[in-house]
Amino acid sequence: MSYIGKKIRDVMVPKGRLVYTTPDTTVKDAVKLMVKSNVGSILIVENDKLVGIFTERDLMKMIAEDKPVYTAIGDVMTKNPVSLKPDDPLSKAALLMSERGFRHVPIVDEEGNLVGIVSSRDISRVFYEAAEASFTE
Repeated sequence: MSYIGKKIRDVMVPKGRLVYTTPDTTVKDAVKLMVKSNVGSILIVENDKLVGIFTERDLMKMIAEDKPVYTAIGDVMTKNPVSLKPDDPLSKAALLMSERGFRHVPIVDEEGNLVGIVSSRDISRVFYEAAEASFTE
């Protein structure tokens, strides 16, 4: 199957496999979790609702501003991040990432509950598989 017609739900990492934490977690603990999980971002959730995202870029900004590593992540996260829905077209995520320079887009349901995340790596894998399939046909 090509990437045409694919939905975000077809490629997103579901909530059960996500790395997320709460706003009161320290940046140091969140970064340890990111390193352990080999991810470039961590989602911030409160009562199952997505309230923020903390990325490698947020960490660089925090260091540049000399903020201590024991700062609550809720104080330095990107609040209310742009998100998409599971049934949105995958192309919408790709366009959003390209236009806004995102590498990760959280996926939420109609009530704002976190259900997954899609990364630029996930999208690249789909495009690679589609391209590879077109050469073997």
